[in-house]
Amino acid sequence: MQGKEGSSGNSNYIKDLFSEIWKLISKLNKGPIQLLKRILFSRPVKLALKLPWTILSNVPGFSILKQPVQYLFFAQEKQEVKAESEGGSNNEVNKPPLVEQITIPCVAELSKSGVRFLPTTSNISSISFDATTVTFYLPIVSLDVNTEVVLRNLVAYEASNASGPLVFTRYTELMNGIIDTEEDVKLLREKGIILNHLKSDGEVADLWNGMSKSIRLTKVPILDKAIEDVNKYYNGRWKIKVENFMKRYVFGSWQFLTLLAAIFLLLLMTLQAYCSVYSCDRLLHINYST
Repeated sequence: MQGKEGSSGNSNYIKDLFSEIWKLISKLNKGPIQLLKRILFSRPVKLALKLPWTILSNVPGFSILKQPVQYLFFAQEKQEVKAESEGGSNNEVNKPPLVEQITIPCVAELSKSGVRFLPTTSNISSISFDATTVTFYLPIVSLDVNTEVVLRNLVAYEASNASGPLVFTRYTELMNGIIDTEEDVKLLREKGIILNHLKSDGEVADLWNGMSKSIRLTKVPILDKAIEDVNKYYNGRWKIKVENFMKRYVFGSWQFLTLLAAIFLLLLMTLQAYCSVYSCDRLLHINYST
């Protein structure tokens, strides 16, 4: 029953998308747009729009487009359902976090997507992400020539003595994740989150990037929630979705490129057949008069 409801919901999203596209096209009445309208109003197209998503996904050739379409329109829904199912399981709390749960974009990428960074005067427990104001709150950290030794000793001490979550170790991993280059350090320094007493921002970046991974990974609810919220906002941006889509399905999928080439050739053959029967001079605005 739930599968049918999900299929119906996905089909409604597809219909809404085509509806919005049609509103834009309906305002145009010149050139090839008239031919496009005839095609969209044809019975085969209307029937295809009424078919449920599950039927369309099983049509030969359409299965190649299934994953890209699901990635663009339904990936976030699946992530939310997965997060809810994991949150309700007590066994998941004791398991180590997955790679996607600790991976986070760097400061420069987050800043370009609209995320603001603000310092807090509290400790690690103050780390959070406010989706309403798109603000990432991080505690102030002062770095000098002795910081690297202190950080490594604290990580080793926590790993050998703490029986619960490795909070400080996860914090170092978070900073390691959001700092890749000196540009990331510069942005955090300008916001007052990093107090740099070293020679350059590059040394700070090398410090965080040189921190070894923790001996054992544990889930820290506060940091897990902040990382999850940041990734949810970042991956939900259409600009990021399109970039990831292009990398994953266009440049990285020969099947998808082959399908696009086949569709393009089919359109050219259709246009050639149409022009062999009807005059395309007026349609394409071609003037042979000299």
